[in-house]
Amino acid sequence: MQKVKHEQWASGFTFLLAAVGSAVGLGNIWRFPYVVAENGGGAFVLIYLAIVIVFGIPLLMSELMIGRGTQKPPVAAIQQMAHQSKASKLWNMLGWSYVIVPLGVLTFYSVVAGWTLDYAIAIGIGSLNNLQEGDSAKIFQELQDSPLKLIFWMTLSAVITIGIVARGLKSGLEKTVTILMPALFVILVLLMLYASITGEFIKSVAFMFDPDFSKITPELVLMAAGQAFFSLSLGAGSMMVYGSYLNRDISIPKMAVGVAFSDTLVALLSGFAIFPIVFAYGVEPTSGPGLVFVTLPIVFSDMGWIGQLFGFLFFLLLAFAAITSTISLLEPMVAQLSEGEKFSRARAAIYAGAAFWFVGIFVALSNNVLKDVHPLDFLPLFEGMNIEAVINFLAANVFMVLNGLLVSIFAGWAIKRSITLEELGMGDSMLFKIWFMLVRYVVPIGVAFIFYDVVL
Repeated sequence: MQKVKHEQWASGFTFLLAAVGSAVGLGNIWRFPYVVAENGGGAFVLIYLAIVIVFGIPLLMSELMIGRGTQKPPVAAIQQMAHQSKASKLWNMLGWSYVIVPLGVLTFYSVVAGWTLDYAIAIGIGSLNNLQEGDSAKIFQELQDSPLKLIFWMTLSAVITIGIVARGLKSGLEKTVTILMPALFVILVLLMLYASITGEFIKSVAFMFDPDFSKITPELVLMAAGQAFFSLSLGAGSMMVYGSYLNRDISIPKMAVGVAFSDTLVALLSGFAIFPIVFAYGVEPTSGPGLVFVTLPIVFSDMGWIGQLFGFLFFLLLAFAAITSTISLLEPMVAQLSEGEKFSRARAAIYAGAAFWFVGIFVALSNNVLKDVHPLDFLPLFEGMNIEAVINFLAANVFMVLNGLLVSIFAGWAIKRSITLEELGMGDSMLFKIWFMLVRYVVPIGVAFIFYDVVL
């Protein structure tokens, strides 16, 4: 078969925007603030930052190295690396996991992306103005109870995602991220500045950066590790396939550090955009997942027209973050299907998109008409879980972690050291030796503990 050369990113900066868009998602803006609040504030942030450096950057470098070194999508990339290193053909299964797991993540991620679109429109047209106590929770529950609304908004997010990916690297992904990512950062900075002026900014800084070391427990460390792992989009195929479009004269270590830094910055800025307002209005920061979709709409409603404006910007920000992540999750399967011109990119995007959309319907219905369906109730681990919870747990909490564990072993033990030396471009330097030690020993052992905690 004739080798098909992938398109390449226009520049390292364009790749950085795309990779940060993949990493930056609802996990940073929706999940990070309430997880920080529930896990000791500054103590959690400190552990989180350490794990990003020790776990996140080495794994990012490994995934980018495999993609860029082969210029192929995950299945062919793993296969080629294994062949060149005379490693077992069983590693090919890891490549397939890297294209199938993202579709599983998409089935529930697209549903939540639909929530953000619904809320952005609702607050923009004034439907969430003048909320009374209990109204916000009722509105959110009504959305969950409406099969038609959930399917409509999920379908809209799916159509947007499929349409962007179908247009290809230059016309689709590049154009989208060069517009959405700067817009995302501008909106986030505006929200942070507004919150710092009108809210309890100093209290928020102390909350996030004044650690209480007595709160550091094994559970907190594991929670921080899980947040860092999923926030950086590791084990989901996105970074590997984005790396396959990376020009060979661009430094992988620099790109990995840039992605990790930018992703962490967005998470911290999100905290500074949310906590000052939360503290100023006397809202409990440990409100959990409802902090964004239930609590904050009440706060924005109390702020009058300025609250409507910034509430719209906030949920538009969430929608942008969701879309930049969904396109990166669809890309591995589309790249795989269109590899070797098996299908056109447009047809591959439609086929892969139809697959996750179809399963996404059952996810959207799992909190209403299918709420009593517990597909794996016969297994103790999944007892009481509905369809959405099972897919979420398996895709995000099991297989993404397992992918990260296996790719660290693959990069550290299966790939020849000479290949990693050449692809990373650091020479046999101290930095390379540190990466090699981390990816060979520290990351596998650490991720294995996370996997053990999640599954057992």
